[in-house]
Amino acid sequence: MITLAIAAAMLGHKPLAPISVSLIKKLEGIHPLAYAAAPSGSRVAVALENNEVRIIDAATRQTLRVLKGHPQPPYAIAWSHDGTFIATGDESARIIIWNALTGERMKTIIGHIRGIQNLSFNSSRTMLASTGKDDVVNVWNVSSGKKVAEILGKGANLYSAKFNPKTDALLAGTLAGGARIYRVTGAGAHVMNFLTFTNLGGQPHGVLDDDWNPAGTRAVTAANDSSAVLWDTKTFKRLGTFRGHADWVVRAEFSPGGRWMATSSSDRTVKVWDTTNFQKVADLPDQGAVGAPLAFTADGRFMLSTGVDDNLEVYSIRAAGK
Repeated sequence: MITLAIAAAMLGHKPLAPISVSLIKKLEGIHPLAYAAAPSGSRVAVALENNEVRIIDAATRQTLRVLKGHPQPPYAIAWSHDGTFIATGDESARIIIWNALTGERMKTIIGHIRGIQNLSFNSSRTMLASTGKDDVVNVWNVSSGKKVAEILGKGANLYSAKFNPKTDALLAGTLAGGARIYRVTGAGAHVMNFLTFTNLGGQPHGVLDDDWNPAGTRAVTAANDSSAVLWDTKTFKRLGTFRGHADWVVRAEFSPGGRWMATSSSDRTVKVWDTTNFQKVADLPDQGAVGAPLAFTADGRFMLSTGVDDNLEVYSIRAAGK
């Protein structure tokens, strides 16, 4: 069991109790590639290296449903905000949209020429953004399956395009440096602003992953300079930097309340942070060697990661002492 907790700093906010992050179960033989939490409760959709997708209840650690249909491993997964659809994307560049309630395969979309690395529904789940390993972000009409926008990286190496949870703004990271916020309309995708800066070593902050807080007012970018950065998405200003990893920060995920944020790195650790003071509140060793996939359940009780042995790990998150 791994437990580390510190008191949340005041900084003008109502003080919170210390939190405890503790390993409660390792699911042997279940090897995740990506997670997507349901919009409520403790369910998580898990994309697996054996080509399956499982819906698992983190509270009971039981598999509720298995989705089969991918010919190659799915590295991307998203759950719509209304809970009705799950989208998965695999190495053959296939995107499958499933009925999350019945497990029925609703639609298959093919439009990239290389594997899918990230998927994201907009808030009304009328659109689905797909980030491919072909350096292209496509936006699809969920109902028709037709493409409504295309963003070409042109060598920038686009990563992890995600819709704002409240609007149709789309955030995409670039290895070339920083992230871009696009406005997506029926006429395509247009750049609204850039989130860029030069790090302490004088190099661009090359973004590998990003996430929005639940209110859509903050964004985090995880980068190849061993750091993650918090941004104000109204002013486009950098609010501060999370430092402590020893290698590329590959994934970042906000908690449901937005107070906590988790990062995973190729240094084989996962760290949990307080977003109000940029302090580390938990440090989990022996994690996925290329950066563990991460997910907080919507009820805020659990976090899922992946150990260095590739097995799924379920952690409890609770006030310290409880």
